[in-house]
Amino acid sequence: MGVIARDDKQLTLIYSSNTRVGTHTLSYLTGIDEKYLAIDIAKTKVSDTQWAEIADALGVKIGDLVDKRELDLKTEDTSEFDSNDWLKIIQNNDFVISKPIAIRGQRTKQISNPPEIMEFFDVDSAGLKKTNYNEEPTIERTTDNEDFIEKED
Repeated sequence: MGVIARDDKQLTLIYSSNTRVGTHTLSYLTGIDEKYLAIDIAKTKVSDTQWAEIADALGVKIGDLVDKRELDLKTEDTSEFDSNDWLKIIQNNDFVISKPIAIRGQRTKQISNPPEIMEFFDVDSAGLKKTNYNEEPTIERTTDNEDFIEKED
């Protein structure tokens, strides 16, 4: 059992307010009527154990969460860095997490493009007018667990 609370009815967004993608992704959430928890790592620290759990859920190493282009290192070779090194970098430089992390239930995803956050919410077109103007619009849910954004394979 992990240390991160996972609820199918609430999305958790871990982001840095010091990044463009983070703030834009948060703006998408503020425009919907769903429950969400936004954790700004510029103000609230995420524990090392939670970072390890997030990396594990994404199937990556902790260092893969870091946008290495944002680092101001004396060397470009980071192959010698271990998990503890990356955790220290994350804890002291929130902006290196340039891609926010969305968690809902057992699903975890690092968001590259802010509209991707909508994949975590049900798509429903109920109430939209139909092409045949003689028919009344459907006002009942017509979709179930479908993603809005098409993905390239």
